[in-house]
Amino acid sequence: MKQNDRDRFASHGELRARLKKMVVENSRLDMIEQYTRELVEETRALMAADLLMEDQEAVPGRTFNYTELPVMAIIGPSGSTKTTSILRVAENLKKDYGGTPVLVVKCRSNTKTMKALQALILEGFGDPQAKEVLSRQFADRYEQDIVTRAIRKVAREAGTYVVVLDESHTPLGTTNKRDWAATIAPHFKSLINDGLFALIVMGTSDASLYFEMSDELNNRKIEGISLEPIDLRRPDHYHYFFKFVGRIDRQMVRDGIIDEPIGLIDDARSRAMVYDFSQSVPGTVSRVLIGALRISQRDKRRIITWDDIKQAFWVWKGEQVDENGEPIEIYDPWLSKPRPTTLEITREMSKPAAA
Repeated sequence: MKQNDRDRFASHGELRARLKKMVVENSRLDMIEQYTRELVEETRALMAADLLMEDQEAVPGRTFNYTELPVMAIIGPSGSTKTTSILRVAENLKKDYGGTPVLVVKCRSNTKTMKALQALILEGFGDPQAKEVLSRQFADRYEQDIVTRAIRKVAREAGTYVVVLDESHTPLGTTNKRDWAATIAPHFKSLINDGLFALIVMGTSDASLYFEMSDELNNRKIEGISLEPIDLRRPDHYHYFFKFVGRIDRQMVRDGIIDEPIGLIDDARSRAMVYDFSQSVPGTVSRVLIGALRISQRDKRRIITWDDIKQAFWVWKGEQVDENGEPIEIYDPWLSKPRPTTLEITREMSKPAAA
């Protein structure tokens, strides 16, 4: 391969990565940051007496009960910008507080036991004890309380007040979800009962099962966030969605990803097309645009066309399957045209306000 070709592939890959990592300011991001900051400050206050007690010398025969900490849920469908938003929030808080006030870890399908959960958190801190906890040599010596103390020490040194369990629905699998939720929820409760840090349980609607199946965990829950799919009939949803899409369009130009805006919200029909191909989920817009960018790059263009978006949408649509691997029926505005109801709403909402 010629050097020019290698340079072009590298440049194109960097631009796609830039788009994938793009975070645009939006009201949902603001709400997640507000709720997370509130949780951090509440947890700091609750932990103050515990931290003071930890600094004092141990007294023989005295046991210390840590303050029980809160748990918050952030629930939304895949593509609702949960992960992107919480990672940005964690970065912002790190700048303000120093250390790692908010640690984000991603649950896996095997995060079903307390041992696996503890190892996941230690891994998130970059602590080598994570591998030891899961090692076969440690199996006979594993004690939950010993690992809890190790996590407490690491968390205190990192200045951590909140741990986010991202993709928390993943361990539930596809069958017996309620049974798994009833099994796993006590592990979450143990973390907050032991005063380690507050939790944010983040995932799809399945993550709500943890609270449904555990009264004790539910009793620790404070007001959370529901990122429901966009309903264009609600003015607040309408304006949030199309401000989000418009900012992506403009920021792609500002960040040097493309040379000119696509025009995603230029008129009522364009808005209807975007809403319908995204299936009312904001993150789907970004995912399809990444595919459209790849198509335009292969054609050595610095602009994205609606035809690129159509081709990328068809690729994305073909990859959508349900929990059993069966294709999901996805509405296609290119084959069926925008839904009449969508077009009607975008036309009505696009009218200038009466004087």
